[in-house]
Amino acid sequence: MKINKLIAVSSILLSSSAFALCPTGSSFDHALDFCATNANVFGPFTNDMVDRCVQWGGGSACNTTFGYEVQGNTIDVLRWSKSFATSIRGTENCPVGSVRSPSYGGHCFESVSSAENNIYGNFDTNEVAACESLNGGTACYTNRWSANFYLSVQEAMVNPPTEPDPIPGVTVENRLGAWLWYIDEAGMNMTHTQLANKLAEQGVKRIFIKIADNTASCSLFADACSLQTTNIYKDMGIEPWAWSYNYPGNYAAQANALYEAAQYGYVGFVSDVEVEFNNTSTELHQMFQAFVDAKQDAVNAGLTDSSFPLGATTWSNPIDQGMNVGIIDQYVDFHMPQTYVEVWGTSYMADPKRWIEAGNDDYRALGATKPIWHIVSTEYNVITAEQLNSFIDAAGPNTSIWRIPAGEVTQAVWNDWDLVNWHDTSFDSNVSNHGDSNDMIPWRLEQTTPTDPEPEPQPAAVPYWNQNNNYYVPSGTCSTTSLAMVTDHFGFTDPNSNGRSPDYLYEELGGVLQDVASLKWGFDQMAQRAGSAKRANSTTTGTFAQLQDAVTSGKLAIVHGWFTTPGHIMVVTGYDGTHYTVNDPYGRWNGVKWGGYDTSVTGEQQRYSKADFEYAINDNGAGNDLWLHIFE
Repeated sequence: MKINKLIAVSSILLSSSAFALCPTGSSFDHALDFCATNANVFGPFTNDMVDRCVQWGGGSACNTTFGYEVQGNTIDVLRWSKSFATSIRGTENCPVGSVRSPSYGGHCFESVSSAENNIYGNFDTNEVAACESLNGGTACYTNRWSANFYLSVQEAMVNPPTEPDPIPGVTVENRLGAWLWYIDEAGMNMTHTQLANKLAEQGVKRIFIKIADNTASCSLFADACSLQTTNIYKDMGIEPWAWSYNYPGNYAAQANALYEAAQYGYVGFVSDVEVEFNNTSTELHQMFQAFVDAKQDAVNAGLTDSSFPLGATTWSNPIDQGMNVGIIDQYVDFHMPQTYVEVWGTSYMADPKRWIEAGNDDYRALGATKPIWHIVSTEYNVITAEQLNSFIDAAGPNTSIWRIPAGEVTQAVWNDWDLVNWHDTSFDSNVSNHGDSNDMIPWRLEQTTPTDPEPEPQPAAVPYWNQNNNYYVPSGTCSTTSLAMVTDHFGFTDPNSNGRSPDYLYEELGGVLQDVASLKWGFDQMAQRAGSAKRANSTTTGTFAQLQDAVTSGKLAIVHGWFTTPGHIMVVTGYDGTHYTVNDPYGRWNGVKWGGYDTSVTGEQQRYSKADFEYAINDNGAGNDLWLHIFE
């Protein structure tokens, strides 16, 4: 196997403390969070710091790097004067543009638009050793890593790779699959039953059936939306998976296809995102968050369970295409790159392993950590069966082929498919950045509807109340409902004693308390009655950094914002660098400023994207006019 063991020399096992990835002659300055000497400070710096440097007239120094030796490696880093860097850094807990994140080991987290999010060191010896084991290259010796790569480093530390298998190849039970455009396409000339029989004869283990295009699903793909259809394939030992082609916008409507896939007996779902999502970030977050929400709705409805897998297919060269697979990675269980060597030309077909490895490298470079299941195309009837078998050998047991002959794809393709080794159980394990791509999702044909359609919810960090159930002014008591969650959390109110806490506070405090001063007064009143020294630190000039620092350090906050046209108030319980976690008393917000709500679902522990949420709570664009309460 092409896997390096974690470095295990005695010198790095003596301590796991941070050991400063600093240029020779400098040391890590914990006040600045950067390597420094008496005269200079060394990057990498946050994007906001570089922007400030340019704005403040730093000139070419803002982007000019210098070669320094770091742990015996020559690394190119930025170098600024200490006084200049100190003034640009800012005075918050982390350098400007980043926030301390418990989700990333307490490191400073930087959210980057249309690019990889970052984590800033100082990293410890074991983290660096794990980085080296994952072939992180010279990046291992800098104090900035991509956020997703940092998570893969943590996983490698918990589950270090094993020794190489002395026997070439790895024996596994394959799940080789085929993709179906649609059954009534001209030239198909088969029913689902006939197709299932033909695929089973060859040894195909999975079929990917298109169930939606944009918001059109069962209305357009009626045959796909049928338990009878999925059972036809299951009866032949073939896993039926659903897939859809997706576009920016109408996210909830598009994601409903996943709900329908669970409803009609599919064992998993794949979203096809292509050119429409190139060079996007917010759109990818919104699309895949909608899929996650639809999956949870399906679980809550008893249609499936939490193991229902979600994958994504897109380019196999995402860097060239501007496809941010690192974002997708946060939501999916696996990736399916379209590694269409047949489309690319003769030299590509002749050496499929090289281009499979190139695709793997691109995905890993962009921060994707999940398994990679390559797709190969045969639609031109040019690639040979021998080349297909070579492709599958390198890509592994989750490989699939685009697509079942019909329409412009000649029936002669079946002749090549007949020669494919669909029963292969030994695959090349010496593949760059292979990771766990040979791992199997458990054989899913025996999946049954959960006996308990209402799984036990995970305990929430903060009690939850829904304002729509209030006795007093349910449409306008988001303030007292949010306050009730906080006072219940601190024990200032107790529904076992005072009944429904939002209604109790409405009576005790005399109304809805919608502005900052009155809500602060309400909390302080209840704290004083309970004999607590806690108080609301309330302001109309709060900042994003204050909110982020508060909730990432374990404090609770309440914010006012334009989530609806009249305005709305909610409790903020967490922030992970890309999303805020909230207890929203009204339900689930649609992510649009002055927007709307789905009140049929709970607002407990909802996750709202950073960009959407901050746009709704800030008016002047500078992020320093928040109506904000922090309880401490």
